[in-house]
Amino acid sequence: MRRLLSACLVFVLSLSTSTWSSAGSAFAQSTGQKSHGWSNLKFAIFFTSYDVEHLLADPEQFKKTMDYFAPVKPVKVYLDGLGRDGKENVPLLKKLKEKFNAMGIEADGAMVPVSSRGGPSTYNNQADLESLSERMRGLARVFNRIILDDWLFTTATDPKSVADRGNETWGEYRTRLLLEQSKKYVIDPAKEVNPNAQVIIKFPNWYEGFAENGYDVDDEVHQFDKMAIGIETRVPQIQHQHIPIYSGYVLQRWESGVDPSKWVGSWLDNYGMENQSSYYDAQVWQAVFAGTPEIILWAAGQLWQTNPSSNVYPDFVSKLPEFERVAGLLKGDPRGVPMYLPYGSTGEYNIFGYLGMAGIPIDPVAAFPTKEKIAIFCLNSAQDSGLASEMLSRLREGKDIFMTFGLWKKLAREGTEFKNVLSLLPYNGQVSSSSFGLLQGYREKMVKAQRDFTFPGIQATTWPETRDVTLSREDYDFSVLMKVPYLNGTIYMLNMPSNSTDLLELPPEVLDAIRLPFTEGIGVQVVGAGHIPLYLFGDKQFVLYNESSSRAPVALRFYKKIEETGWRELVRNEQLRVSEDSTFVRFGGPVISDVSLTLQPSTAAVIQSP
Repeated sequence: MRRLLSACLVFVLSLSTSTWSSAGSAFAQSTGQKSHGWSNLKFAIFFTSYDVEHLLADPEQFKKTMDYFAPVKPVKVYLDGLGRDGKENVPLLKKLKEKFNAMGIEADGAMVPVSSRGGPSTYNNQADLESLSERMRGLARVFNRIILDDWLFTTATDPKSVADRGNETWGEYRTRLLLEQSKKYVIDPAKEVNPNAQVIIKFPNWYEGFAENGYDVDDEVHQFDKMAIGIETRVPQIQHQHIPIYSGYVLQRWESGVDPSKWVGSWLDNYGMENQSSYYDAQVWQAVFAGTPEIILWAAGQLWQTNPSSNVYPDFVSKLPEFERVAGLLKGDPRGVPMYLPYGSTGEYNIFGYLGMAGIPIDPVAAFPTKEKIAIFCLNSAQDSGLASEMLSRLREGKDIFMTFGLWKKLAREGTEFKNVLSLLPYNGQVSSSSFGLLQGYREKMVKAQRDFTFPGIQATTWPETRDVTLSREDYDFSVLMKVPYLNGTIYMLNMPSNSTDLLELPPEVLDAIRLPFTEGIGVQVVGAGHIPLYLFGDKQFVLYNESSSRAPVALRFYKKIEETGWRELVRNEQLRVSEDSTFVRFGGPVISDVSLTLQPSTAAVIQSP
């Protein structure tokens, strides 16, 4: 769960003005000028009902608040005016809307759809439903647009809910219930009061937990007027969801794919992120790289100076010109390796985020990929009941498949043709070692890691598969990446580490071997350590982002001869060096060309080809 609402209500907000931001003194409220925002980015700030009461209701505090947020150059605010009586404070909201509009800032409505009990609403509880309906009517009297915080979810397990569920799973029951009741008690009441009202659903970043909590991305995007996407990855190591940063990028591309015209923006927050500026900025970068229409900052009270986590705000403000500049530099349509993630699917937890952070640019698709040279399939793909036959069709057409071992096991157990792809010895335990074997031609190169890594113990026989990457011990070589020629194509099979994040810590040479199968399909390969995702824009732009806390040498590798001059890194306006390796030409191999640079921690680079 993204946060507990009650945590937002305990902050005691000071009425003192910000002194660190000189930009704030020049804000519209102080000068009478209107806000014009940034050229390439659009920021919005969410004000909870508590924020509205404590940061906006008093005129003097309003000025201090907006001076504080002036560096963001917000062009929109979202206002939730829930009063102490459980109803929206319509007069106050009207007054604030007029005030913001006079400043050149759009004001939209907002609702955190909690029940009077303080938790998520129960959608078979008539009191909860009537409360939601009444609040939406109040907001629609003021605003033409109303956004819903992701507390729209439901987790009710009371006796009535258990009985109503019947033979359905919780996912089936809750998605059906939320779809029905949100139309009847959220969307329809707003439109009855204001026919021009648009209701925006905001999805959390839960992916694997969508259905269990009532979210059906495909159906709900079609039902609601607009949608916003949550990318609150926060601090993966210490917060209980442990969501890889790159997942924020994938979620934006995947969810907006339902209907790009309905995407209003991406939502991030700083909850629990005290002293974690680099991770907060990383959320912003994912929004920039995904080309979001709007970056929504949750929430004013959490960023306000008396909140401990607000200490990420000064660094965020200092980087705003760089976010803006990079957003303006990006040219061309985003592209990557298609990864089949049907809507409603679950499987290997956030595997798309880990693969992306390992340097494989991901293009998430909800329809089976048929055209591209290579595509990625995982347990999530098995949501498609016809998956095995569709994958075999790809192979017959000479196209390649990159799949996880977890998916292979499922397809083999189900008796599909994939049971014949591998010849494995019966072994189900886990193995650990610090030694890796890399198959290079008919020779194996040994690579020593600085620590042990643990993998499921896959023991292959010999043929037809080759083990391009193995975890090596004195007793056996255990498969990490297998390569199997099948029909007219090739199957690459990845055995993920037992701890998924260990994929990012593997030695660079091991990661390079795992990335290699994608090179023909996308035309380029990242060479270097993990935690450096690659984002592709058109055929001439390559964006790298160092998500680690260390300087990192990295290269773009092309298996062909490329222009030796004219390569530039645009953010710092640096000319880049190109090196060539012709070692394999005499064996019939290609020239290997590397465009090299060193990335500082938490730094983005936009590389432009000639």
